[in-house]
Amino acid sequence: MKKIFIGIVLICCNTFAGASLDTITKTLSTNSFMWYQYWSISNFFALILFLIFLIFNGGIKKHLILEKRSNYLIPVLRGVLFIPIPILIFFTLKHLPLNIYTSILITMPFFIFIFSKILQKEKIKLILWLIILLGFIGSLLVIKPDLNAINVYMIFIFAMPILGGILNVVVSKYSDKATALGYSFYFIFPLTLVSTILFLFDPIIPSNRELLLLFFSGVFFIIITITWTAAFHIAGKHSSIISPFIYTQIIWASIFGGIFFGENLDIIAIFGLILIIASGTITIIFTPKKIN
Repeated sequence: MKKIFIGIVLICCNTFAGASLDTITKTLSTNSFMWYQYWSISNFFALILFLIFLIFNGGIKKHLILEKRSNYLIPVLRGVLFIPIPILIFFTLKHLPLNIYTSILITMPFFIFIFSKILQKEKIKLILWLIILLGFIGSLLVIKPDLNAINVYMIFIFAMPILGGILNVVVSKYSDKATALGYSFYFIFPLTLVSTILFLFDPIIPSNRELLLLFFSGVFFIIITITWTAAFHIAGKHSSIISPFIYTQIIWASIFGGIFFGENLDIIAIFGLILIIASGTITIIFTPKKIN
């Protein structure tokens, strides 16, 4: 039970950092930055901070040098498959309000629940499918069920929670392949490598304000990666229990969206959020209790 509580705390810290990163990304994505320029500089700071953190937390060798060569496959592949997600984030935040973007993103618990069931070979009951459907209905209400309002970015953004659900369940299922910090490093590195290579062909010199925002973007990105990976690494087979707490990100997104971008949720969107939160709560109730 203690591990589950730690996982929940980590997820809540993750959602605050996630909303903060999205706010910075939305701010800079409207500037003259290309996605690879943004992520290369931001992730450079993130990796430097991460390596310093490793040195004071058991050493680089302990976490980055894995016991077997075969153990590198899943952490590295997970990082490679993650590459499209930050690119989608960068472009999507240009065209969607922060609270709507977050509302779509936090459908991830449903996909985590589905994939955790599939990978653990457990049967999904009809009531659980109905709970998942309830959450989707809530998400549609947040983004407005108007065909004229739907754009390609809303459609693409749904790829993020689906892929994210798979990648996070993988950490839970194969937690023996690497430490949480090892998984975190190989999660960040492929994106950083690709972005840096492209940046060398099209460099940009940021202003002092932009550089400061990029630094904090790197700080929040490393916090997100470590807390997220550690939460699911700790949770193991109970990832479906901690995943509904991802919904706390909509709270931060609504606050930051209102403060920095003048975004507000209408009554229909608020009702949709209530449905999402209700479905997450019911998910916890109907999740098999295998903690003890």
